[in-house]
Amino acid sequence: MVESDGLRLDFRRFAALFLILFALATVPVLLCDTLPLFDYPNHLARMRILAGLDDSPALQTYYEIVWRPLPNLAMDAVVPPLARIMPLGWAGKSFVLATLLLLAGGTSLLHRTIFGQWSLWPCLGFLLLYSRTLLWGFLNYLFGIGLALVAFAAWIELSRRPMLLRLVVGTAFALAVFFAHLLAFGLFAVMAAGYEAALAWRRRSVPAGALARLALAAVPFLPGLALLLLATPGSAAGAISFGSPLRKLDLLFSVFDNYHRPFDIACFLAVVLAGALAFWRRWAKLDATMALPLAAVALTYLVMPNRIATAAGADHRIPLLMGLLLIAGSRWASPRRYLHTVFVVGALLLFTVRLGVVAVSWQASDRAYAALMPAIDALPRGSRLAVAYPPEAINSEPTPLAHFPLLAVVRRDAFVPTLFAFPTQQPVALQPTYRALADALPPERLWSVLVDGSAPLNAGERAALAAYDHVIVLGRQPFTVDAKAPLGAVFTAPRLQLLAVADHAPPPSAKP
Repeated sequence: MVESDGLRLDFRRFAALFLILFALATVPVLLCDTLPLFDYPNHLARMRILAGLDDSPALQTYYEIVWRPLPNLAMDAVVPPLARIMPLGWAGKSFVLATLLLLAGGTSLLHRTIFGQWSLWPCLGFLLLYSRTLLWGFLNYLFGIGLALVAFAAWIELSRRPMLLRLVVGTAFALAVFFAHLLAFGLFAVMAAGYEAALAWRRRSVPAGALARLALAAVPFLPGLALLLLATPGSAAGAISFGSPLRKLDLLFSVFDNYHRPFDIACFLAVVLAGALAFWRRWAKLDATMALPLAAVALTYLVMPNRIATAAGADHRIPLLMGLLLIAGSRWASPRRYLHTVFVVGALLLFTVRLGVVAVSWQASDRAYAALMPAIDALPRGSRLAVAYPPEAINSEPTPLAHFPLLAVVRRDAFVPTLFAFPTQQPVALQPTYRALADALPPERLWSVLVDGSAPLNAGERAALAAYDHVIVLGRQPFTVDAKAPLGAVFTAPRLQLLAVADHAPPPSAKP
C-alpha cells in the first residue's frame, strides 16, 4: 500500500483542476493567428500539401507525396485529416493543443500508475509545457514523448498482467511512438529497460532471470527497429557531432528558457532550489522503481550527440523529458499542512506569471506577423518565391522569421525552396526540377549577394534566380538590399523585404 500524500485528490477534483490548468495553458495558442514557433510555418506548409495536393494544380507542379514508414509522422498523420473538417490553421493549433495535453496528461497518468492515486503533485508538469523545445517547434518529438509517457504508464500497469497481453499492447504503443518520432521511441525503450532493471533489482532476481525479463521486454521494440533498419534506409545514417560537455549543464535550463533571460533564470533557480530542498528534507520522495528509468534517461542525455542520424539538437530535447519523468515518478510526502499551502500557492503563482509572459510575447509576435502578412498575400497564386537570410537566422527568438515565407505555400500555393522535404524525415518531396532549383541557390548565398555584397552570382545562380517570380529577404536585424540588385521592391519592412525578379522565366521543364 502506497503511503498517502497530503496533495492527494479524488478523481473528480483532480479532473476539474487538470481541466482548469489545461484551459489556462491553451490561452497563448488560442489567442494567436500565427504561432511564433520556429519550425511551425514549415510544418504547416507541409500539412497544406498533404491535405490539398490533389485539388491544387500549382502544388502538383512543385511538390509530390511519397509515403514511407518514417519515424517522424505524428503531425503528418493527424493534421491533414483534421484539415478536411476545419480550417488548416485550426487543425495545426489542435495538434499543438493535443501535444500539450499529452505532455501534461501523460505525466499525471504515469504518476497515478506508479502511486495508485491522483494528486496535485504531477500538475507541476504544466510548468514545463512552454519550454525551449516547444519554441523551436519540435512538435513531432513533443507529441512523441507525450505519447511515450502514456505508453510507459501502460507498460508499468501491464507488468501486473499476463505477459502475452503486455507484449501485444506494448508492441502497439511502441509502434505508435516510433511513427510519432524516432528519438521518442528510443527514449521509451530506455525508460522501459530502466524499469525492468529496477524490478529485477527489487526482486533480487538471479542474473539469468533478470536477463530473460529484459530480453522479453525488448520484444515490443523489435518491429520498430526492424522498420528503421529495413524499410526506411538512411534514417539511421548521417553525420554525428558532439557539442561541448559543459553545454550539457546549460541545456538543463532549456526547460525554462523562454523570452526574458534574467526572469527565466530566476524562475529556474527558484524551482531547482525549492526542489532540492524538498527532496533533501524528504518533503518529496522519488519512487524506488523510478530511480533507474530516470538515471537511464539522464545517462542517455549525457552521451547523446548534438547531431545524430537526421536529428539536429538531439540532446537539447531530452531535459524536458527528464523533468517530466522526475515529476511523474515522485510524490509529495510532507505531513505539514502549511507546507502544502506554500507549495500549491507558489506553484500556481509561478505557472500563472510565466504563462502570462508567454501570452504577452506571443501576442506581440502575432501583431508583427500580421503586419508582414501583406507581403505573402501580394504574391500571385502559384508563385515561385526565392528566400534569402543570413546563417544566424536559424535561431530561436521571440518573433522568428526564417520559415515565415513558407506561409506562401499555405496561403498562395507557392513554391518555396526551404520547405522541409528530406526523404528520411518527411513524406513530401520537391519535384525533381524544383529540387535542383532549390539546391542551386541556398538562402545564405542569396543573402550574401543581396545584402553583404559578396561575390556576384555565377551563371548557374543567375539562371536559378531568373526561374523565380519573387525573392523574400529576411534578417534578424534591419538591413538594406544592395541597390544594384536587379530586383524591384514590392513590400518593405525593417526585417523583411519582398522583391520582384526583373527578368524571370520558368525552368525549362516546369509545367505551364
